[in-house]
Amino acid sequence: MIHESNKMNELVISRSNLNFEKIYSKSYFPSELEEDMKKANLLLIPFEEFSTFEGPVFPEETNKFYEFIKNYDNKELVGDICISDDDYVEIELQADLITLAQIIVDIAVFPITVTLIGNYLEGKIEGRENKSEVKAKVNLTVVAGDKSINISYEGDADKFEETINAANQPGN
Repeated sequence: MIHESNKMNELVISRSNLNFEKIYSKSYFPSELEEDMKKANLLLIPFEEFSTFEGPVFPEETNKFYEFIKNYDNKELVGDICISDDDYVEIELQADLITLAQIIVDIAVFPITVTLIGNYLEGKIEGRENKSEVKAKVNLTVVAGDKSINISYEGDADKFEETINAANQPGN
């Protein structure tokens, strides 16, 4: 299966009604881990539907991204993956499109999260001759109190952080 993108740094920001409380009520939320999960201010959440696959799935290499988050040197960021080990399913996409799991994050750690994702993507393309050929797809829901927005980026992996930071500048 070919999974690729020719999008040129598409950034879509929209209102969302997703928040942490709604994630806690999902059928895939591991209630046995509830106490620890509720400490997280960044959660990797599965795709609830993907193509013909029923049930929650994560894109390939989500475990590697999760380990990167856990080893990231920032005490403010508390990341977790919203699924039990027994229910974890990963779907292989086979391409130069780096698709990250959906992410829900508290606004307080949003800038840290953008840097973390930028660093992760940079590591994935390190050593490649033409970095602009590697694309990334990132979906973030940023929660601020009772409001949330969805930020969807698809484009050059090496332009993710720059694009997100430019969109956060006054007047944008």
